[in-house]
Amino acid sequence: MRMMRKPLLKVLIGALGLLLVLIVVLLVRAWRVGQQVESTENLEPLQLTLDAEALAQRLAGALRFPTVSNQDPARIDSSAFRALHTYLKENFPQVHAHLRREIIGGLSLLYTWPGQDTTLPAVVFMGHQDVVPIATPEAWTHPPFGGVVADGFVWGRGALDDKIGVLGVLEAVEHLLADGFRPVRTVYLAFGHDEEVGGRHGARQIAERLAARGVRLIAVVDEGGFVVDGVIPGMTRPVALVGVAEKGYVSLELTATAPGGHSSTPPTQTAIGTLSRAIVTLEDNPFPARLDGPTRGLLERLAPYVTFGPRVVLANLWLFGPVVKWMLARSPAGNASLRTTTAPTIFEAGVKENVLPTQARAVVNFRIYPGETAESVEQRVRTLLEDLPLQVRRLEETVTDPSPVSDFEGEAFRRVVAAIRQARADAPPVVAPYLVPGATDARYFTALSPNVYRFIGAQITPELLATIHGVDERVAVDEYVQAVRTYYALIRALSGP
Repeated sequence: MRMMRKPLLKVLIGALGLLLVLIVVLLVRAWRVGQQVESTENLEPLQLTLDAEALAQRLAGALRFPTVSNQDPARIDSSAFRALHTYLKENFPQVHAHLRREIIGGLSLLYTWPGQDTTLPAVVFMGHQDVVPIATPEAWTHPPFGGVVADGFVWGRGALDDKIGVLGVLEAVEHLLADGFRPVRTVYLAFGHDEEVGGRHGARQIAERLAARGVRLIAVVDEGGFVVDGVIPGMTRPVALVGVAEKGYVSLELTATAPGGHSSTPPTQTAIGTLSRAIVTLEDNPFPARLDGPTRGLLERLAPYVTFGPRVVLANLWLFGPVVKWMLARSPAGNASLRTTTAPTIFEAGVKENVLPTQARAVVNFRIYPGETAESVEQRVRTLLEDLPLQVRRLEETVTDPSPVSDFEGEAFRRVVAAIRQARADAPPVVAPYLVPGATDARYFTALSPNVYRFIGAQITPELLATIHGVDERVAVDEYVQAVRTYYALIRALSGP
């Protein structure tokens, strides 16, 4: 018996030793990551004085133009866009005196600010003029196209999506011109008119025009991420989420057919039953979760700044990766950052309660994770549903593959990080890469530059984020000022040598 106890004791001691070594490794890695905190001691504040009330009133004025986009270009109220163009001319005289303006695709705007060295790759700053329709105007605190400044906010459709981008960029350029600034690189301002319906007649044509001219770009900056605070567990500082990629988009139509007839004598398999099983099958078999790319980059950038407990986890994703994936997947936003998502959005069948429908139709929308394609998504769906008697059809008019993942380790991103921190030098945020779950006009520019970033320098709360495409869209006046400051700093940083 004693002879048996000795080997067992050695095994236990060895296991405890290994456990102790593992704990030490985890703690040392967490400590080392904690030493990577960026210093704020030598951060030079941005020297820029802005009139907050004047900025707010100019943004509010732009919100009064109902520049609503439409899938059918013939149904767009082009007069609203042209009136906005006139408004921009009147309110940004320096821009229109020194930059060349072109109308692209009928209503989109392209401004060119020639650089001192036109042989260098240029930079593009983007925004879009169009907004989504208003479903329930009576539910708004202030009229959606009233352009009201009240209670510390600018209220109106487009305040966050995305006239804040158009006006914010123009404000920054107007002030840079007034300060006598001359960019080394050529700066383009690209403001599409149909982003909300795909951007095919606006941003895509602008990108094609620049490509035809042989334009090369060091970077592109569009809408996408914001500054957030208090929404990431364990974070003690604000976070600037800079989109470095966006998910793709494909919708698949599923159609099941059956003989129909009277509901008193139903068959064992109905069209509705078949289609319902298809939807349940798709929801019960989600796409694989992956902790890589922008999402992993985000977690690694946050690791030095979280409290010690979460830091041990984020500094050791090689071990805790499965746990982190499980935790993220518990929320809709976290889940979307890990995988291609499956969302049934339309289900149609039947005309009367006692009549069996001969057809049932559903549309399922997929937001495609980088590394997958619309083709691979469709093939997986067909494989999952191959035993069910139904048809699968791709809705081609809205298909886009995920964008490439932009470089978030190189020189261009370092300039972006420095500019964002300088614009908020009093409380510099942690700047981190981010996967944008929706689509932006920036995707049309990925062939022109490996550095396509999506960011607006305003801090918003989850409550304000919900107003985008919703009710009571608004931006805080002081945060709009911060957005202008950020554009000012970004233009200086990215247009330099």
